[in-house]
Amino acid sequence: MASSIRILKIYPESFRANVYSTKHFRMIGLIDVSIKYTYGIERVTLPFFRSSGTNSGKIKGLWYPIVGIKTHTGRFTEFTEYLNFVLTNCTKRESASKGWLAKSLFFPKEYMDSSRIRGFSNGVHYESLLEIGKTLRYLYEKDKFYEMDSLDARNLNSRVTSKQIYQDNKHTQRENFERFIKDIFDKD
Repeated sequence: MASSIRILKIYPESFRANVYSTKHFRMIGLIDVSIKYTYGIERVTLPFFRSSGTNSGKIKGLWYPIVGIKTHTGRFTEFTEYLNFVLTNCTKRESASKGWLAKSLFFPKEYMDSSRIRGFSNGVHYESLLEIGKTLRYLYEKDKFYEMDSLDARNLNSRVTSKQIYQDNKHTQRENFERFIKDIFDKD
């Protein structure tokens, strides 16, 4: 069954990022998009990271989607109840180390289409997420982003799970983000 949820628009001017790791140089970032839901169109913040190209066949410089970042080692307890459930069910050992970029949702266990770049889901949101990743690469390389000194794991996680209702929205950032993640989890 086709998804009724889809990304309609990217807001390039909302792109904000910060250095996350220097060992394998990585940036983390947030970008706002418009997503069409059954209940209307809502502006939603999505988290991404810039690949250092050091492992898993990721492309250096391309930005990949994440659910969040682990703030402590062990089972998933630091996110919302639903996001903890999703990450527990799509991560090998049902846990991860502090600092881990929670991206397993976007790397499905059974990879169906070898022509697709891994890391952008396997379902209906693949094209949109890949387009965002390419757009962020372009914006980053052209220095068209806001540098946020306070963007760390806790700040990134709290922004994507915020109970704030953005202007012209009817639902919280958390509700909209969880519904988007649910659509990926259910369809992949």
